Amino acid sequence: MSEDKKTIEVVSISGENVDKLSQIVDNLGGTYENLGYGYGIINISVDKLDSLMQVKEFQYIELPKVLYTTDFYSNRDICVNQLQSTYSTYGEGVLVGFIDTGIDYNHPGFKKEDGTTRIEYIWDLDLKKVFNKEQINEALKAPEPLSVVPTYDLIGHGTHVAGIACAGGNIPRDRYGVASKSSIAMVKATRGRFSISTQIMRGIKFLVDKSRELNMPLAINISLSTNDGAHNGSSLLEKYIQTVCDLERVTIVIAAGNEGAASHHVGGELREEQNIDINVELGEKSLNLSLFLSVLSRISIQITNPAAKTTGEFTLRQGFNEVGLDGDRVLFYVSGPKPFDLTGEILISLVAGGEELISGTWVLKIKSLNKYTGRYDIWLPISEGLNPNTKFLHPTLFNTLGIPATVSNVISVGSYNNVTNNISPFSGRGALSSNGNIKPELIAPGENIMSLSPGGFDTKTGTSMATPHVTGVVALFMEWGIVKGNDKFLFGERLKNYLVRGAKRDRPDEIYPNPIWGYGTVCAYNSLEILREELNIPMVGNRIDRAKRIVEYYGDIASIIAKNFPEANVIILDERTAVIEAPYNVLVEILKNVNEIVYVESSPVYTLNLLSPVEASGANLFHNNPYLSLTGRGVLVGIIDSGIDYLNKEFMREDDTTRIVSLWDQTVSGNPVTWHDYGRVFEENEINEAIKLSLSGGDPYTIVNSKDEIGHGTMVAGLVGARGINPELIGAAPDCEFIIVKLKEASPGYLSEAGVTIEGRGRYENGDIVLGIRHIIEVARQKLMPLILYIPLGTSMGSHDGHTIIERYIDDLSKRRGVVVVTCTGNEGDADIHTEGTLTGNGDMKTIELVADKNQTNLNFEIWFRKPDKVSLSIISPSGEVIEKIPARLHQIEEIRFVFEKTTMYVQYLIPEEITGDEAIRIKIKDLKEGIWQFRLIGDYIIDGRYNAWLPQRQLISPGTKFLNSSQYITLNMPSTANSTIVAAYYNQNNTATVGKSGRGFTRDGRIKPDIAAGGVDALTITPGGGTQISSGSSVAGAVLAGCCALLMQWGIVDDNDPTMYSVKMKAYIIRGAKMREGDIYPNREWGYGMLDLKGVFDSMRASATRGNYQEYDVNGLFVRKLKN
Repeated sequence: MSEDKKTIEVVSISGENVDKLSQIVDNLGGTYENLGYGYGIINISVDKLDSLMQVKEFQYIELPKVLYTTDFYSNRDICVNQLQSTYSTYGEGVLVGFIDTGIDYNHPGFKKEDGTTRIEYIWDLDLKKVFNKEQINEALKAPEPLSVVPTYDLIGHGTHVAGIACAGGNIPRDRYGVASKSSIAMVKATRGRFSISTQIMRGIKFLVDKSRELNMPLAINISLSTNDGAHNGSSLLEKYIQTVCDLERVTIVIAAGNEGAASHHVGGELREEQNIDINVELGEKSLNLSLFLSVLSRISIQITNPAAKTTGEFTLRQGFNEVGLDGDRVLFYVSGPKPFDLTGEILISLVAGGEELISGTWVLKIKSLNKYTGRYDIWLPISEGLNPNTKFLHPTLFNTLGIPATVSNVISVGSYNNVTNNISPFSGRGALSSNGNIKPELIAPGENIMSLSPGGFDTKTGTSMATPHVTGVVALFMEWGIVKGNDKFLFGERLKNYLVRGAKRDRPDEIYPNPIWGYGTVCAYNSLEILREELNIPMVGNRIDRAKRIVEYYGDIASIIAKNFPEANVIILDERTAVIEAPYNVLVEILKNVNEIVYVESSPVYTLNLLSPVEASGANLFHNNPYLSLTGRGVLVGIIDSGIDYLNKEFMREDDTTRIVSLWDQTVSGNPVTWHDYGRVFEENEINEAIKLSLSGGDPYTIVNSKDEIGHGTMVAGLVGARGINPELIGAAPDCEFIIVKLKEASPGYLSEAGVTIEGRGRYENGDIVLGIRHIIEVARQKLMPLILYIPLGTSMGSHDGHTIIERYIDDLSKRRGVVVVTCTGNEGDADIHTEGTLTGNGDMKTIELVADKNQTNLNFEIWFRKPDKVSLSIISPSGEVIEKIPARLHQIEEIRFVFEKTTMYVQYLIPEEITGDEAIRIKIKDLKEGIWQFRLIGDYIIDGRYNAWLPQRQLISPGTKFLNSSQYITLNMPSTANSTIVAAYYNQNNTATVGKSGRGFTRDGRIKPDIAAGGVDALTITPGGGTQISSGSSVAGAVLAGCCALLMQWGIVDDNDPTMYSVKMKAYIIRGAKMREGDIYPNREWGYGMLDLKGVFDSMRASATRGNYQEYDVNGLFVRKLKN
């Protein structure tokens, strides 16, 4: 309403001649604006409104709806690269129209490469001016552009939305929108953050008219929403949009709105009486409710305010009604049936008599006055129009789709988080009973979306951000179909058909279509492929991602797979272990159908055991000893990690040649190992050539293009064997030589399967690790040199008893002479990721309490029991929803959905688990909600009773996710629970103190682990590029232990003191020499057998007889063995 002239705009529909209607309105002192198709907008004085309502030529007149922009702040990501690279479609020749808050036409994202604009028109409804391309280009050349084209986007919403769909030109390519070469038209229709429906209707007509003038197909984006209406397509705004979609060459895409979690809708079957509680927050001057009933329902209403004052029971009758309530006013408007709407609407307005309504709980009591039990629905205004805490106290989550996304022949778009693959809680939902009209149809990324903002870039979140992703895809389709002549009718419902058919339906917990996810998440490439196939257009190739799994087998598995699955590769590790690599869909078939595969390793994510350098425990005493010089000479140290800075002089000899005999970088292409086809192996001579080029001022990476981006591998290698050019950095074995494997990062699919959604680096797949082990073993065999293999990696997911395939593979390797595997316990001692307990007998129950962080969306964890125990599970959600006892069924997966949390769990019983024979329960959680979850263990058959549960490593989960009743024991990571590994915990060498983070033993089956503790706090270490830093962690202790093992290997095999040295014997030497802290009982869970002390190792040998041609001495407290003369 215009305050100065006391005029109002209304929407009309009529079948009469436009000139006649204009004359009628003119006689009443108003103006008539023709929208086409029988629709019009009338501007008239308020006091003439009753006269207008009596004009029989108008079939119906409706007050305008208030629509709001629908955004929250966040980040941007969309992927249509496959479609664009395959079909070269970027929206060129298509007009993308927006009805929004305006546009920053000066932003480089809306300009072509030559600096001219891609915007065809801007219609500023506040200024009542249209600016065309020529005027905008003139403004762009002017010193003060706004003096030429004085329109701007004060809110930034329209600029952001248009950027998601259309950004391109002279901005970074990672900020491009979906249709980066499309033409743009903007209708600035909002007044701040809201608009009215007449502005939307004007905007649609303007865009349709301009698309005709330009002879361009049109896609319209509307990221505005309202709750004002029946949500069934009966308002004139909805009917107008439907008519335009039916009659014009246009596709309209509309946001589903952000009402999914706003508590602004309540509805259900009409009972004899229902009380609806509404919380009214401070500051509300008025509150409007829209009530809709089934056609036969007759009701009375009573409203009670928080002060317990009531209107009394009020029977509704058609027209306006008003009652008083403790100084406030309650207004009722009952429209009665409309010519095109069988039921009509009931509007209830609570208007404050003073400055604001009383805050607190208002109660709306509805009584049914007849026996018809139809349906009722009530909506509050949308979130952007209310205080956030004004809401229904017992809302209905469905039928929260905003208007006009309710129009049947538009594309309605909801929002999901494309990082976590979770539905956005705010995303508007359709009705449960849709009568075949599924809304929303599509879901697109709408959380944390980066796009253009006036003068720069910004992030926003909301269905407003999801919608232009789909609008951009529509523009790509229209270019391919209409502009390029492949399908002249590719718009409207036909285009929608292919989008919904090609949508990704990849959530096993959902039955599609549904009112939350619609037909699935938009997938431009899949949809266009369906269309291409139906039009019989020649196919363009497509790449399929590959995956790996470690398996145990019998028989000739390589020949069987080669015959039946030629796309697969089989790498035989030994007579029972192999790695299979294949396209993911092929790999699934292999694992399901090849009977020779007896066991498949699950897919845990391995992480780096964060490095904290520590002083080498006594190793430096032997570097320059005249009687017993031990430097690691003649010993290979293999490290599987993040790579190495091979240009650092600490890893070179005195003549500037490398000490690295082999570097397999799994992340680069080129010369792979002969038994696998990824990565590149750099030999010693290549590394020397690269060093030589670097010293002469050239670029060494043109020869050896391997870098350690994370730095963990470089630090580990420095602790093991830095030469000591900087004496403070000398490693435990400064003359050893290295075999380095740089692991590639785990694939997104692997991480998703493991339930990992937290972003980060240093996450690795078990298949790549085991292939790295094999590479190191093969190189050492070819070099005929003894080997220390250090694996500074670990995972908390598994049995913790040495039975994973990697651990058993390590045990087999460790039986060989001259091979020792070293690892560390990890840093999970105080991470609250382990819990344990005991069931005392049949029927006993114990509860595991898991706290879920608000940012933890997906989570996998495991619970392990001991044979022959059999245990079942019951689950209680944070809201108190109880899933009763889930019976333990052999290898079956039970899917559980929680109603209030919308969380889905998959519970799998392994009875028995194939390798250990124990029972294990694997739990995969999707859409995890914040709060305390209780997992109740019920003893069905108990002999032993002990149980253990583990979450993933701390760096893979959110900070607040943990077990409440956690245990610091059995927190050592795998593969440190392998039988033959030599395992280091870490302690503070400065004050001989226990460190809480250090992983603790024992193993689940009671074996002593860790074996030894080494210093791991505040050590000076090497960083890539030649720098240094102070670090702490179990990787430091493990590196020191690995270096000391290299010295022992030199003493034993290279120097011929113990030519049969292997893992078990070396472990015995180290344990016998361990230093024990006074007051402790050994072995224990924190320190194993004590502190690493290489001097103590040799001291312990003094009790042994002199062997062969050697004599033993004590020189100033140092034990020495010397060759006899």
